[in-house]
Amino acid sequence: MAQTSIITGQYVCIHQTAANIVQRLAAWLIDMIFLYIAGIFVTVGMMPIIFSLGQETIAVTISVIIFLALMSYPLFMEVFNHGQSIGKYLVGIRVVALDGSTPTLGAYLLRWLLLLIDWGLMGVGLAFIVFTKNSQRLGDLAAGTTVVKLSKSTRSINAYDLYFTDSHYTPTYPEAASLSLRQFNVIARTLYYTYNETRSQNIVRLAEKTEQVLGVKNNTLNAETFLRTVYNDFQYYASRVI
Repeated sequence: MAQTSIITGQYVCIHQTAANIVQRLAAWLIDMIFLYIAGIFVTVGMMPIIFSLGQETIAVTISVIIFLALMSYPLFMEVFNHGQSIGKYLVGIRVVALDGSTPTLGAYLLRWLLLLIDWGLMGVGLAFIVFTKNSQRLGDLAAGTTVVKLSKSTRSINAYDLYFTDSHYTPTYPEAASLSLRQFNVIARTLYYTYNETRSQNIVRLAEKTEQVLGVKNNTLNAETFLRTVYNDFQYYASRVI
């Protein structure tokens, strides 16, 4: 299975498994089934209203609105569901930016606009997924995104990791407040969302880089503990911004 190497903003290489063609087709098929069923229910539900209007122009307008709403499903789901449509969620894959962060709204929009070409023009999207390094279709190449397989060993952030939620929490590194959201996302992904054979090495390298960026000294004996502390300190200050 293809591996996609994500170079983060901290120059740490995170290896993730790119979703293969079977997984992406399975997610697409599930989405199409969902849209087909949703389309039937919406159409049946709207029929009495359309017929009661008795004007062909209005009926066509409503039909076009319904069609556009269904076509916009992939865009809205990925934007508001962290890069996952229903199909992607069930298959266990998601859209990410090439640096491992969450794609921007513009990136989601661009890959959605090219969806018709990818899936409609003689399956050109399938060819690009098979032959490109990071398994990217045209929309992914244009938007700087890819689709990765979520590891079963990936765990959620546990409540006991979120020390900043304690009202008596005292930050260790005030400098953590200066981190950008992208830099914070790199720390969060490395700690909580990336589990492979290089995880320990990535954490050590990221801890060293974080020390340099913040201009602080790791006063713990463990790189992971240091990053968790920076993570909580950033969240502490971010949660208090009015």
